[in-house]
Amino acid sequence: MSAPPSAVVLDTETTNSKDTPERKLEVIELAYQRLGSLEGGTVLRYQPQRMTTWGALAVHNILPEELADCPPSARAKADAPLADFWIGHNIDFDWRALGSPPIRRICTLALGRSIWPECDSHTLTALTYFTKGANDRTRKALREAHSALADIAHTRDLYYLQASILKADPLDLERMWEFSEQARIPKTMTFGKFAGQPISAVDRGYASWYNKQADPDEYLLRAFRLAGLLK
Repeated sequence: MSAPPSAVVLDTETTNSKDTPERKLEVIELAYQRLGSLEGGTVLRYQPQRMTTWGALAVHNILPEELADCPPSARAKADAPLADFWIGHNIDFDWRALGSPPIRRICTLALGRSIWPECDSHTLTALTYFTKGANDRTRKALREAHSALADIAHTRDLYYLQASILKADPLDLERMWEFSEQARIPKTMTFGKFAGQPISAVDRGYASWYNKQADPDEYLLRAFRLAGLLK
C-alpha cells in the first residue's frame, strides 16, 4: 500500500520582489512545516550575493548584518523540503525563488480570491484580519507578519479555513489542489487594454499575441482556451 501524499506549508523572504533577468531572486529566509505536524516549523537563513532592495527590506525587516554568518543563498534550493505538494500564499513566487522544482502547488491566495471576492485585498495580512476579525488579538498575532515562520502559521490557518468552507478534508491534497487549480484561472483581465473586463471580452488577436510572449501566464492561457480564444 502506497503512502499518502505529503505536503508542507512554505514561505520565503527574498532580496527583491520581482524575478528579472537583471536581478534574480535570492532567498534569505526559508520556513516550512509539514501539514498536520504538531512539531514547530523549520527556519533557515542565507546570505545573498547582492544587497536586499529597500522595498524588500521594508517588507521583511531582515538586516544584512543578521545574515553575515549564514550559508550562501544558493544553498536554499538544496534545502527546499521534499513533498508532493507545497502550500503557500502566492506559492508560485516561493516556488520560482527555490528553482521551480517539479512539485505541485496549492495557492491560498488564489483560493482566497475565489472564496472571498468581496474582500478588497487578498494579501495574507488582509485575509487574516478578514477571517479572524479586526481586533487586538488578530493585530498581536500579525506583529511578526512577513517573517517566514509567522507567515506559514497564518497560511496554515487560512488553508484549513478554506478547506472547511469548500467542505473538503484539508489532508485530501488532490482535491484541494484541484480547487486551487480552478481558482487560478482568471475570470477577468488584470492588465492591458482589456483590464477589468471579462475574459470573454478579449479578442482572438490579443489572445494570440499574448500566447506568443516570452513567459505567458499558463492560467491566463487556460482561460483563453476555455473562452474559445485559443486552440
